Amino acid sequence: MKIWKSLLILIFLILFAASGYWVYHTYFSSRKLNNLEVVSNNAVFVFETAQLGTTWKTLTEDPSWEILKTFPGFQKLSSQLKALDSLSGGGSQILEKLAGRQTSISLHPTGIESFELLFTVNLSEDETLGLIEELKSQIPTGSQFQTRTYSDKAVFEYFNTDNTQDWSITHVGDLAIISESSFLVEEAIRFYVNGNTGSFFDLNKAEPLNNSGLGRLLLSGKSIGSLLKGVRKERESAIIESFDILNGVVALDLNLKENELEFSGPVFYGDQVNFTPSIAANLGSIQNLIPNQTRSITQINLESIFETQKISNRAFSGRSTLSGEIQRKLIDRGFFDSFTGELYFLELENSGGATNNKVLLARTNSTETPIELLKEFLSTENESNQEFYQGQEIIYIPEEEFPAHIFEGKFQGFIQTFVSSQNDILIFANTQQAMKSILDDIRLENTWGKSSRSPQESQFLNPTSGFDKLFLVDLIWDSWVADTNPSWSSFLQKYSNSFRSFGAINFRINQIQGNQIGTLTFHYSSEAKPTIQSNEAISLSPSNRISFSNSLNYGPKVIINYQDKTEDILVQDDQNILHVINAAGKEVYSKQLSGPIISDAFQIDYYKNGKLQLLVATSDYLYGIDRLGNPLPNYPIKISGKQIHNLNLVDYSNSKDYRYFISTTNGDLYLLDKTGIQLEGWNPLSVKSKTIGPPAFYRVPSKGDFMVSLSEKGQFHLFNRRGELQTKSPIQLADSFDSKLVAWNDPSSKTVLLVGISSDGEVIHTNFNGEVTYRNQLVKGDRDHEFLIIPSSDESDFIFISRQFNEVQVLDRNEQLIFNVRASAEGLAYQYFDFGASRQLVAITDLTQGFTYLYDLAGKLLTTMPLESVGPIQISYQPGNGQYLIRTISGKTLTEFQLAD
Repeated sequence: MKIWKSLLILIFLILFAASGYWVYHTYFSSRKLNNLEVVSNNAVFVFETAQLGTTWKTLTEDPSWEILKTFPGFQKLSSQLKALDSLSGGGSQILEKLAGRQTSISLHPTGIESFELLFTVNLSEDETLGLIEELKSQIPTGSQFQTRTYSDKAVFEYFNTDNTQDWSITHVGDLAIISESSFLVEEAIRFYVNGNTGSFFDLNKAEPLNNSGLGRLLLSGKSIGSLLKGVRKERESAIIESFDILNGVVALDLNLKENELEFSGPVFYGDQVNFTPSIAANLGSIQNLIPNQTRSITQINLESIFETQKISNRAFSGRSTLSGEIQRKLIDRGFFDSFTGELYFLELENSGGATNNKVLLARTNSTETPIELLKEFLSTENESNQEFYQGQEIIYIPEEEFPAHIFEGKFQGFIQTFVSSQNDILIFANTQQAMKSILDDIRLENTWGKSSRSPQESQFLNPTSGFDKLFLVDLIWDSWVADTNPSWSSFLQKYSNSFRSFGAINFRINQIQGNQIGTLTFHYSSEAKPTIQSNEAISLSPSNRISFSNSLNYGPKVIINYQDKTEDILVQDDQNILHVINAAGKEVYSKQLSGPIISDAFQIDYYKNGKLQLLVATSDYLYGIDRLGNPLPNYPIKISGKQIHNLNLVDYSNSKDYRYFISTTNGDLYLLDKTGIQLEGWNPLSVKSKTIGPPAFYRVPSKGDFMVSLSEKGQFHLFNRRGELQTKSPIQLADSFDSKLVAWNDPSSKTVLLVGISSDGEVIHTNFNGEVTYRNQLVKGDRDHEFLIIPSSDESDFIFISRQFNEVQVLDRNEQLIFNVRASAEGLAYQYFDFGASRQLVAITDLTQGFTYLYDLAGKLLTTMPLESVGPIQISYQPGNGQYLIRTISGKTLTEFQLAD
């Protein structure tokens, strides 16, 4: 019994000690970490260096920097390093402090199409806290650090002078973790607390960093899958799935060579493949068949065809019946016996109306046996499976993905297969056009081995490599742009010159002394100095289309989904049905209204609980609708005997005690509270004619609150909140106006002015004393000359429009010409969007033709084709993604486009 008691006490003590060690190890010790232990294995890449300052200096002094510095990613990295350096005192102090410290920079997906950087640095907790204290002492006035905890780890967040979060910083083990994305910092903490399963360390435990080198690049199959998911149109595809489950990782050291950015190092490939190249390889015979129209090529050049079969695509799931037939009728009968280990998979340019043309070249000792076996495999005398072109026999195989079934899932993209031969090389093509095209090129000697016009990049295909993937960037560029999603497509177009400065990109694997060595090379010309195509028109593709049962005639308007802060889109059809669509393109609700909407779309917090409702007006009613499509209490609201002409929403002090400022078709002004009660003094007030634009409320510093209206007959009214006329009001500003007054903070007088332009082209400034402070007549060509003032979407700025016949002039606030364009003689709508910095856009919509033309302030057309739209368009800017979201309506369709900034 004593023995059992002693044993139990011993077990208890062991468990207590183990749990104590775990608590200490997890919460109190500063355990040693490899940087990769807190980096997710879905990172697009990881770059590691122990000499960050030296690497950065060497890179920026290399000729390749002329290309790299034009990419936003390198610009952002440069600005981030400069920002951190300036906050720590400048003079490259931050880089000097990191000398000898292992630093990792990794790129991670943080959204469907967005990526962010994560920095991890070997620093002790005291060093990290000391760095933060130093940063605190250097930050600009108005910025601040705030501290919070996540999983018991302190997270320091830096907010700039605009109160926008720029950085999140934490410390785990002996690592400082820094990112603009708080999500990535929190993910790193989770890896630290829960273990490194799922981290990049799982993929690359064995290969230590060379501390004396410039650094190394880590990539995996999952890395490439993450990149493709973020940039391609199709987030699920065979190629993405194959990369996702590819059991391989590379650790490539950076080497800067003449006209090359090279990364070279070990390859860790899960399958036991010997990448020693075939000593009998005959690249020359292959090059005689590779057409000059080749955009990319995959070379597998191993000692035997059976060694190539060890490279398999586990993501491919073929038809078991077809696989059985191939095994029994082809492979078991010696189909591969004459094959060498040389396979070349080509992607060709589009031809004959066919796209995604692919060709597989397989070298053999004799093509006779494989061809006969393929004919027997078809087991038919039907001549439709056989044809001749230019005297060359072509066999047609209708089975889908036939080459992939033969070659262990490799070489997908064959909906059907056409087979021919040339000397000792079998040719598989996925379209009839591709087969005829390559046979024509061979006949005309328009190939890499025969033509004097073969691409210079063909020299990078090397017979000493067991595996090589070569992209000819200039030729494949249009295909990449077409395959990417709209957001990235416009980005690729904008930075086309930069990307295409790299003439070729190739990745090869060599077997050296029993080890697999990979080399990734970006080839470029040292003379390359790319410019950004900011002035080039971009071909936009819709990112989303939503169809409705009836034609749309109102919208698109944006309202905010209070639940997740995304944008909902509001439209109305010709049956007066209101539709609200969420950011995912799904209908939130639809609502039958009494007539067409005649107001802007407003949002109110009726219950003052943070939940927003929609407010719109038809000529008969005011509608208040919650997110479920239900009316607010006592809504819709009707003004008895009156037709609503315009509506504005007023909230004097952001108290949510809303006022509805309404003008009617007969020139009456009403002010209602949110329950629909007409307020004293506004029951109604008459301005005797329709207002131009909605009546408005302005709070003017040092002067008070004003209620303002402008009638189409040119009368300007100033009221106080009780409806009492102010100063000299009403004032006859001009005979008539076609556009409303715009409030402008005049920097010269430091006063708020109301600016307008009369129908005759007279620019007028008036203050809130009722005084006209400026008049200037613009040149008027004839009686049909049109003059308008167009405020920006947020009314922070404005432009003037002067249209005479079919010429439109766009003028700035100082009445100086910005640009002029040719347009239709009439029926035009104008919009101005100002998103800060250099992000100003002008939209001109031809209401007759149903097209919108989008310009920058240099007068450059931003899209190659006009956008289909029956009315004004809607544009939002997403600073995190650096892109515009453009929505249009045409017919029964709501369309969304994405345009890179």
